[in-house]
Amino acid sequence: MPKHSGSSHRCSVEVKPIVIALPYHSRVEMQHLYHSWFGRTLRLLIDVPPREDAMPHRIVPLPFKPPRLDGLSERLLASHYENNYGGAVRRLNAIEGRLQGLDWATAPVFEINGLKREELVAANSMILHEVYFDGLGGSGDAEGEFAAALERDFGSVAGWRSAFAACAKAQAGGSGWTLLTWSERHGRLMIQWAADHTHCLAGGVPILALDMYEHAYHLDFGAKAGAYVDAFMKNIHWQRVAARFDRVQTGQADTPANPASDGTVAPEDLRTRIERGEDLVVLDICLADDMAKRSDTLPGARIRAPDRIGEWAGDLPRDKPIVAYCVYGFQVSGDAVAELRRRGLDAHSLAGGIAAWHAIGAPTVPLPSPSDRS
Repeated sequence: MPKHSGSSHRCSVEVKPIVIALPYHSRVEMQHLYHSWFGRTLRLLIDVPPREDAMPHRIVPLPFKPPRLDGLSERLLASHYENNYGGAVRRLNAIEGRLQGLDWATAPVFEINGLKREELVAANSMILHEVYFDGLGGSGDAEGEFAAALERDFGSVAGWRSAFAACAKAQAGGSGWTLLTWSERHGRLMIQWAADHTHCLAGGVPILALDMYEHAYHLDFGAKAGAYVDAFMKNIHWQRVAARFDRVQTGQADTPANPASDGTVAPEDLRTRIERGEDLVVLDICLADDMAKRSDTLPGARIRAPDRIGEWAGDLPRDKPIVAYCVYGFQVSGDAVAELRRRGLDAHSLAGGIAAWHAIGAPTVPLPSPSDRS
């Protein structure tokens, strides 16, 4: 179970036990909440929906295909993304919704302190997980101006590798993050140690994040955190890391892209459209090998083989929007959508695939057996 360091203080205010339903919160998420000293009270508040004028934080799709990473399994990466990162985003949205409805003049101090602490934990967890996943999916070594920056601040790229890996391995058996951070105050890149989500260098901007909580590695490596660190170091996507550093150096905003800008549909938007009863067609389009590893699908989705699109595309309605998804939202659904558009259909792909749908905590149904699929 992921370890979180939390305060040992206990609130002196008696909270009467109340049993409420907490939809779409995984067991791992609830363990996180129970571990904090504010967990008792937060369990009573977490299911308060955000106000309509709130702007909820959205899931960022994975920028790489998990099966292609070297030494990190798809099972580990998908679980980390869907449960731990997705859980942080969902918690942050719920907490901020509760804060927006808070009467600050009358709220007890334990409620304010607890909510604001949990907001910080969830916000940093969301942001650092996004930096973590953004830094994965590549290989090789740093090049160009970013390599020069590492050489300037650590003597050499190899010297940075050695120090960064050593710092991460020193956290084995504990929890937290090892970060490569740009510090304006120091005027250089820094290797930062963080015991939990709330430890960040003041004024610093994370460029590369290595998650050292057990949830990041235990499925593959058990207690062998050092082997996990070595695997991470082989999979760094240096182009994206360098681009993040360049944005920091040039003062550009480092905000996630809006899925609508690239013609895809965000999972949060699809969920809203389905819940309000919009008449649309949802297509589950996965390769046979990927389908064999799955256990669920979106409610009402039509399961179709992408390599047989010529056989079923003609049966789709031309007067309804179509949203197609695969596992992670890359070529399989993208190519199918391109072909459907070529045939004159109003088709879009689901940003992040069913993995992103899982990460927002949206409902699914069991995947029908092959004989029951239409």
